[in-house]
Amino acid sequence: MIAVVAVVLADILDGGTILGLINISAMILVLGGTMGATAMSTPMVDLKRVPAFLGKVLRPKGTNIDSTIDDIAALAEVARREGLLRLEDELGRRPVPEFLQRGVQLIVDGADEDRIRLMMEQEVTIYEERELTGATFFETAGGFSPTLGIIGTVVGLISVLSNLSDVQKLAPSIATAFTATLWGIATANLFWLPIANRLKANLKHEVQAREMIIEGCIAIAAGQNPRLISEQLAVYRMPGKPGKGKKADAAQEGEEQPELQQVVGR
Repeated sequence: MIAVVAVVLADILDGGTILGLINISAMILVLGGTMGATAMSTPMVDLKRVPAFLGKVLRPKGTNIDSTIDDIAALAEVARREGLLRLEDELGRRPVPEFLQRGVQLIVDGADEDRIRLMMEQEVTIYEERELTGATFFETAGGFSPTLGIIGTVVGLISVLSNLSDVQKLAPSIATAFTATLWGIATANLFWLPIANRLKANLKHEVQAREMIIEGCIAIAAGQNPRLISEQLAVYRMPGKPGKGKKADAAQEGEEQPELQQVVGR
């Protein structure tokens, strides 16, 4: 919205009008041509997922890093106290991300650490390749759109030059023809390419979250201390959000300080 308002405001400041930017024939040619060319470039199985990709831009649903670290630490605590087989019962009581559920199920099924890492990394690779198709679709649209805008301008100029009898309408007709180029460049840089970049950014964060889950599952299978697991996975937290282990350390130091002062006083 900021970008669209900036374009419209700049046009108004230069003496133009909003209606001057609207050209139905140019919109049909650019938008229709872009969608047609992009659809031809995309397999049907991926084309059916385009609405879902748009939904992920408007309402992204990524893995919550902080709560997932807490879930992994809680599962590690259950595994150390009650055994690995009790993890399956714990999953029934604790809602965790689906990818974490599959990793814990591998642990319960007796898979070794190397096998767990191999299978989960393969799943992440396939997931990344499938989700990249959404960004590729909109990047392709962003490549076709300016070209279709130029085609629209050429078509408009052909129409103008083929009818030069009315000189008074020549300048407005040329201006109208160039709106196709505007629509081609504007839609590419204000919509298609930003959507593609947003999908890539969301995918990057989700892949990092899944890599963290893999490390957490390996640590659970190895029987590591839950506290150490939390500290190990704290690097995946967003900047400015320290791990709970550090907070616990600070709290513990605060509790021990009065005792230390009493010893020194004695």
